Amino acid sequence: MRTNGLLFALLSLSGTLAAQKEADRAIREGNTAYKKGDQPGAIRSYEKARTDQRGAFNLGNAYYREDSVADAQRTFEAASTLAKDADGQARAYHNLGNTQMKQRKWQEAVNAYKQALKRRPDDEDTRYNMAYAQKKLQEEQQKKKNQKQDPKQDPQKQDQQQQQDQKQQQDQKDQQKQGQSQQSKDPQKQQQKPGQISEQDAQRILDAMQQQEKNTQEKAREKLRVRAKLPIEKDW
Repeated sequence: MRTNGLLFALLSLSGTLAAQKEADRAIREGNTAYKKGDQPGAIRSYEKARTDQRGAFNLGNAYYREDSVADAQRTFEAASTLAKDADGQARAYHNLGNTQMKQRKWQEAVNAYKQALKRRPDDEDTRYNMAYAQKKLQEEQQKKKNQKQDPKQDPQKQDQQQQQDQKQQQDQKDQQKQGQSQQSKDPQKQQQKPGQISEQDAQRILDAMQQQEKNTQEKAREKLRVRAKLPIEKDW
């Protein structure tokens, strides 16, 4: 009986080692195809090792490169379960967040990045991506809020808005008339040649142009920051 038990244990260990070697071989082949840009070939190889945490993770990356986002999402979810250590789980959750961002699922992306940061709090890439996803989520929520408050969706509000617009137009006309009357009483303005603007008006225009340029530069810097960081894929 003891001999039979020992033989069974040896056979089980031999089978496990053989399966591990097969997984290692499939992952090496998949890595070679992945680096060459042959994602379909990489996927075929990684599929043979998808029960291995490395194979599952790399399979998700290959799907992601192929823009098979739904497949990548499912695979990274599996990889996060298969991973035996915190670092492997963090990698899987990070890339799961990337797939959610690609689908514009901002809340799900934030949740995935939070899971990654629980396991690797010092990961700045994950922290940046989570901040970006939170920003996009806030923008989406604000947009929906604005749509609900849009007066065009309510006929009564639309009439009120129209009346306000008409009142503003009338106020502008009254101000123009008042300005013309004041100009006729002001000798300095009467001496102003046609096409000239006052020093105060020139300063206001200059200030407005400088503010507009500042806003444009800030938007450009924000776009550069986003492009430099997103998306981020981690290698195993």
